[in-house]
Amino acid sequence: MTVLVLDFDGTMTDAEAEGRPFRDGYLDDLATLVGRRPGDAEIAEIADAVERELADRPGDVPFVWMGRAVAPATVDPYLRMVPIAHRVLDRFGAFPGADDRGRLLGGVLYKYNYAKTLGLPVFRAGAGDVLRALAGREAFVVTNSDTEAVAGKLAKLDQITPGAGWLAPRVRGGARKFEVDDAWDGVPAELAVPGLARPVLLRRRTYHDQLARCLAAAGGASWAELVVCGDIFELDLALPLALGARIALVAGPRTPGYERELVATHPRGCVITDLAELLPFAFPS
Repeated sequence: MTVLVLDFDGTMTDAEAEGRPFRDGYLDDLATLVGRRPGDAEIAEIADAVERELADRPGDVPFVWMGRAVAPATVDPYLRMVPIAHRVLDRFGAFPGADDRGRLLGGVLYKYNYAKTLGLPVFRAGAGDVLRALAGREAFVVTNSDTEAVAGKLAKLDQITPGAGWLAPRVRGGARKFEVDDAWDGVPAELAVPGLARPVLLRRRTYHDQLARCLAAAGGASWAELVVCGDIFELDLALPLALGARIALVAGPRTPGYERELVATHPRGCVITDLAELLPFAFPS
């Protein structure tokens, strides 16, 4: 048996195109919070400068959640917005407390502006064909986003490619892949990745529990029977790899080279640039 778990945003969607309203709205909200007008030129300049830094040094500037470096910030506009927001708030001396910022950036502002991407989702080429071809397989979506939001995107995809929306009832949202639980010892605490100075933190218990529920729903499949497909190794793939699963990294222009290299050279890994490559990897004949 093979159980396939898909990430969604950035994996089945084009995060750069889809995330533009998120980015624009988030910057306008930050401007309001620090006493500037929406569209403020200085805030736009800060955002552009941070994005250039992330592109130049993808391993050096992480996405930080509750004081922990948990992913590369460069990969998609949703993650990039966090270091941008920190830079803006630091520049204007606003919301200095880590807890307040965490609730503001990852809660209120994220959810409010993510909703702006739901009306016109932008899917990766071939996403509908791949999802339609999975009908009848043991497949699930496990995502950080809200269950209903991703199910709604699948419903829109079904209008474009009839049959592609069958996974909507199998979406598991709120995976909190960025959340590290040091008290849980189900996997080693860290993974050293060549080319990355900091360790990858593995103990993402909530994400583990979501994956485990998918295996149970598939009749009690094992970790070795699991294939996980995502676009960010550190968030989507590092934990399942440590648990014995096979992994497929959907790579794009902003995927760090160290992630590509690790996955491409691992015996249970595969780097794909075309979603059509997923099916033969997950379900070899």
